[in-house]
Amino acid sequence: MAAPRPPRAGLLALGRGPVDTRLRVLVVLMVGLGLVMVYSASSVLSMVQYGKSTVFFTGQLTRAVAGFALMFAIAAVDYRVWERAAKPLLWISILLLAIPAAGVWSSLTPEINGSRRWIVLPAFQFQPLAVARFALVLWMAATIVRKGARLDRFSDGVAPLVAVPVVMGGLLLLQPDYKGASMLLMVAGTMLFLGGIRMRYLAGVAALAVPALGLALVLEPYRLRRLASYFDPDHDVQGLSYQIHQSLISLGSGGWFGMGLGASRQKFAFLPAAYNDFIFSILGEELGILGTIAVLVAFLYLGRLGFRIARRAPDGFGFLLASGITVVIVLAALVNIGVATATLPTTGLTLPFLSYGGTELVVQLAMVGVLLAISRDGVDQPTPGEKQAGKKRTREKRKGG
Repeated sequence: MAAPRPPRAGLLALGRGPVDTRLRVLVVLMVGLGLVMVYSASSVLSMVQYGKSTVFFTGQLTRAVAGFALMFAIAAVDYRVWERAAKPLLWISILLLAIPAAGVWSSLTPEINGSRRWIVLPAFQFQPLAVARFALVLWMAATIVRKGARLDRFSDGVAPLVAVPVVMGGLLLLQPDYKGASMLLMVAGTMLFLGGIRMRYLAGVAALAVPALGLALVLEPYRLRRLASYFDPDHDVQGLSYQIHQSLISLGSGGWFGMGLGASRQKFAFLPAAYNDFIFSILGEELGILGTIAVLVAFLYLGRLGFRIARRAPDGFGFLLASGITVVIVLAALVNIGVATATLPTTGLTLPFLSYGGTELVVQLAMVGVLLAISRDGVDQPTPGEKQAGKKRTREKRKGG
């Protein structure tokens, strides 16, 4: 784990050190590319539905501006204030997940594509899962640090850390959102591992979680049909396999260098969800294999920067919070890319920073703001030579004692 917690600082972190410039620039560039791709992928649909090509682009631009304002504001705040907000934010997120899961207010949580995942208000709509992922990471980071040695006991140490993600995952399955529940549990498992939970506890939890997710998969015929189409994509080309076939056509049409920005043909109503779930396919069609490789490398580099910030965090809370945020963003990106390339079964999941989606983009930029705030307090890690010298001094002191 990280070094002992330093003295608690004030609210603002402006005078403590610069943020990680590389992460800030990388995210700005990725969101900029996302705006370009959202306009390109949605212009045709926007023209058909609204009579002008910029409706989706304007909405994404507005949310990007709001997200960046939130990101820079959060980056200026001492990240330790989030530790005190962990429990209230968790309860709020559970309540928000329960509203669509209950499905009692059809006007507030309308059914879209067979599920209720959105809360629709007069001024805006949002997806509770986006907030719930961050809330869970925040709460688990704070709780693991607070429990300390009690994590060696399952009853009062590990059990609450397992129960909360299970409850949240259950609420997601009721919406139903199998993909969201699975990824939420994966993030929780990663947090437990990084928090130093005993491996026998982790193995026991996994032994229960995997069959439970398998049972949830079997109980829903549609999920089984989708899984069958993944293993036999040529069986139902005009049905369940249609979207992935169109995605592969889009990627294959781009070649190495792409057809050029705005030149995609699949966005003309051939590829469903081209501007959100499958924007990676449009990017490959217009910017080619080199463009898709650049995006993949960008996410891997973001992961490297995120874990570097985690390693340099001055306390355990900062380490776990930065690690969890990095896992949430990079895991979502890898799953989205895996779906677009038919490496993983088809599921609805946006590509961070690039796909159209107001809630996701704003929350993702807010999480980057937390990463930037943690980077302000980063401490230099000792070099291998310094580590060896430190160990030698420790041995000499022990001998002298």
